Amino acid sequence: MNKTKKGQSVGAPEPEFTIDIFTIGFMIIGGVCSWINMLVILNSMQIIAYLSIIFTTIIPGVIIAYKNRYWGYGYMIGFALAGIPFSFLEPPYGDLFIGWYTFFTALFIFIILWLIFWKAWRSLSGIKKID
Repeated sequence: MNKTKKGQSVGAPEPEFTIDIFTIGFMIIGGVCSWINMLVILNSMQIIAYLSIIFTTIIPGVIIAYKNRYWGYGYMIGFALAGIPFSFLEPPYGDLFIGWYTFFTALFIFIILWLIFWKAWRSLSGIKKID
């Protein structure tokens, strides 16, 4: 008689990739937050304003991604993509440097969070616990 041990994943099961209404909604919210943030930077032109991009991407991105990582990805992508049209507008409505700075900073932070939430989460899900 052969007894087999039942294995259970340590992490949560991996959900299928789906873009739902909430992902699109968070893309729009991220774009609006990004646009407001870029206008603040444009009007104040202070170093602390440039650092605000880091705080307005990482903190909400992690909180949203904790609930559903695809919603967090939507927020980050929306935040980054809002920098592209902003860079083509003339002051006082936009600025080339601020738009591309926002795009590349948010994209860089997105890649870091993607590696943490996707790669690490999949690694944790792959670990089997034997009862």
